[in-house]
Amino acid sequence: MIVKLNINDYSPILDVEKYGRLFLLREVKKLDFGYSAKMSILKKNFNVLVNVKSDSISIIENDGRFYINVKFNKKGEAEINVNASPVLRLALSAIELKIAKNLEEYAKYICKTVTVVNKSSNNFILELFRTKPVKTIDLRGTVCPVPEIEAKKAIMSSKPYDPIEVLVDHPGAIIYTLPEVAKIFNCRYEVRNMGDYASFIFICGKIESDSLKIDLNDVKNIMRDEKQIAKLYTYFDKIIKQDKVNKITNDLFNVEGLKLIVASPEGRGWLFTGLFKDGKLLSARLESDNVRLFDEEAFYYIMGLEGMINVYYLTHEG
Repeated sequence: MIVKLNINDYSPILDVEKYGRLFLLREVKKLDFGYSAKMSILKKNFNVLVNVKSDSISIIENDGRFYINVKFNKKGEAEINVNASPVLRLALSAIELKIAKNLEEYAKYICKTVTVVNKSSNNFILELFRTKPVKTIDLRGTVCPVPEIEAKKAIMSSKPYDPIEVLVDHPGAIIYTLPEVAKIFNCRYEVRNMGDYASFIFICGKIESDSLKIDLNDVKNIMRDEKQIAKLYTYFDKIIKQDKVNKITNDLFNVEGLKLIVASPEGRGWLFTGLFKDGKLLSARLESDNVRLFDEEAFYYIMGLEGMINVYYLTHEG
């Protein structure tokens, strides 16, 4: 949907802390990168992550059930795109119309009265005190669970106390995933908002020399240890396939040979890690909020879940 706003400078309405109501956002809270908020649809509250770039606002429901993107252009227009699970698709059409109406009615008044402050001098000062990384991994454009997989692999193979920088623009990775990785490995970390993306720097201590060894016969115990799971990502080091699905079904796990399958919705509301051999489940782990489920319980829990879900298939090259 295209909305004609007839404004030259749309930057003021990108301030979702002040003007989140334009996008039907409530309880907006600023995070290290992006914002958390709530949206009400069909009288039900949904937790969402909000990513603000220089010319757009993206709203992602934590479990991937819907995604809203509002992109502004130099013609003074806003393009609204909505993607939702079948259950919410009709309701999101109404949300799309409400956002369009709000922008048409209020954007021109907001943009006339608000002055935007240039923060470039502050950014220069911050740059002077920034930790300098020895290695940078650019994961911009990727979604969960890729940042988690690649960050764990980088930490496991790094030298002690070498700063590792991960560049990411997916709010779920910055808000949830990467801080969890830092906690697992007892790393100090820094997050810097770079505008359209974030710089996440890990500084980790020594990892024992035998920590990269893995015994797949002990996979059930490995799945129950957060730090040990990183071994699986190091061993299964090649992503051979990615599926974007709207529903978790049995056929997604009918694989040949030994494969590690990792699945997560766009908002990273949950994360499934499972090891399969010729379609048979060997072990699995599900993380959702404060809930941890394993093996068959984890597998059956995700069956039928709907949303915008990414499924990755990893194999071992060696």
